[in-house]
Amino acid sequence: MRSSIAMTLALALLASPSPGIAQASKGHEFVTVQPAGQWLASQFMGQPVTNDAGENIGSIGDLLFDKSGHIANVVIGVGGFLGIGEKSVALPYSSLAITADAEGKRVVKVAISKEQLKAAPDFKSTEKTVYMRAKERAGEMGEKALDKARELKEKATGAPKTN
Repeated sequence: MRSSIAMTLALALLASPSPGIAQASKGHEFVTVQPAGQWLASQFMGQPVTNDAGENIGSIGDLLFDKSGHIANVVIGVGGFLGIGEKSVALPYSSLAITADAEGKRVVKVAISKEQLKAAPDFKSTEKTVYMRAKERAGEMGEKALDKARELKEKATGAPKTN
């Protein structure tokens, strides 16, 4: 009798979903609460990155996932000011050390100097984000607007066309 009760309890525990998991139809599961030890990718975007000397060397601009869904590489924006003059450098995700400071705030470190990052080759993505496409489109529209302004100025002043 005891073994059948123990077996029934064990089967019930195995059949019940883990905390934060909701059963759905056709055997699918939905995560209802962020699991401990997992981070939101959105929280990493813009996250400052420091080196072993404590210098701020850039910020996370993007994450590259492999086909299995694991983060393979991290793209760090280095140099520049407020995104102007900044370049992107990609490093293996495994090169990051993610810890917490005294207040529990996430700290991302990499064992590389500012000079090494500035000298590193630029990262070029093959996919374009919505932001990248919008930035390109804005640049194209700006060029067209400048061309039109020059044309209108030439018409207004009667100056010969320049190209």
